[in-house]
Amino acid sequence: MKTNLTLMFFILFLITVKRTYSCTIFYIEKDGIILAGNNEDWKDPASMMFFYPPSNGKHGWVKFGWGSGFPQGGMNDQGLFWDGTSGPYLEMPDSEAHKTKLSFPIMQKVIEECGTIEEAKAIFANFYHDDQYKAQYLLGDSSGCSMIVEGDNILDKEKDFQVLTNFYQSHPEMGGYPCWRYDKANELLEECDELNPYFIGEVLANTHQEGNYPTQYSNIYDLKNGLIYLFWFHNYEEFIKIDLSDELVKGYRSYDIPQLFSKIKLESPANGISVKTFSVKFSWKGIPGNSYEVVYSTSPDFMDFETAKVINATNNKRTVYLAFAPVFLFLLLLKFKKDRFMLIALSFLLFAGLRCEKDDPEPDNLTTVSKTVTNLLPGKTYYWKVRACSDPQKNFYSETIVFQFITGN
Repeated sequence: MKTNLTLMFFILFLITVKRTYSCTIFYIEKDGIILAGNNEDWKDPASMMFFYPPSNGKHGWVKFGWGSGFPQGGMNDQGLFWDGTSGPYLEMPDSEAHKTKLSFPIMQKVIEECGTIEEAKAIFANFYHDDQYKAQYLLGDSSGCSMIVEGDNILDKEKDFQVLTNFYQSHPEMGGYPCWRYDKANELLEECDELNPYFIGEVLANTHQEGNYPTQYSNIYDLKNGLIYLFWFHNYEEFIKIDLSDELVKGYRSYDIPQLFSKIKLESPANGISVKTFSVKFSWKGIPGNSYEVVYSTSPDFMDFETAKVINATNNKRTVYLAFAPVFLFLLLLKFKKDRFMLIALSFLLFAGLRCEKDDPEPDNLTTVSKTVTNLLPGKTYYWKVRACSDPQKNFYSETIVFQFITGN
């Protein structure tokens, strides 16, 4: 009996460790295009984004993580990107013997002082920090170079891409291997024919986590152009496009990532459908109270486009109030003044019905938003997406992926 209990607790421990250690990071260079992606998997939904403008000879950068302030991942204004994964304790005898120990996270020093992988290697050759005992990092620059740093080891990119999950590739025997996310990312990156943000989004969608340690946020980095596409809670239909240079000139700021999104899911017209009329009802799900606009065009790059706005979308449930409740209560008192139990029961039912909701609300407090347009041209392929603003003061607008449909002749 004691042996069985010990075995059961050991298995539960292994399952917990597997769920806790779950992030996916990759970097790829193809035909001069350099992109990176990461899924950040954790139990805490309160993720954050911080902007640090350049100062005192230090590079400007954006940091993603949580309220603790630990730099989980990000990119600087030189196009140097990084993100990290957790792992089992890894000894670092070379660092302890020959390097200077920092009092702050090593990636903060790297991202503030370096613009290339070679410069970052010089930092790791001379400094270390306690976070490296249980963390490893994938770094990539805008010239096509990347590396994985795991304790005292540095693994350079050997193909045109590099993938990091939650096992040490130089010590797979320490746990976390084999890893389905690592295998899936490698499979998709090997098959890449055309490198673009949509492809990176596909890799992220295929390696995201759910359950107790879900993917809280995801990033796509365009290192050459200084662009970041931010996704929240593994919804790969809605994203915020961040131009890092534009944001850094606005000074230091921090944001709660969940509050920037509207949980949009496009519904109709369905992608690729043909419609017979020139009037179309666009519809999607989203958070009520936010403002939306449909953007539609016959040009796939939206060089010419039209918009239709929905300001402060409301929920699709109706509330009915009983204005004559006091009259009903008076009548109850007259009829059941001698039957206290019946009076209490009927009074409870009355006040419980003071606010009755018709039409069940959408799951997760979402509502269906729609907008009809009537000026479509016949025989055309239309491309459409939705833009949303959760709070105009935050100055961030999310947008969706693009759907298309064809109008009849």
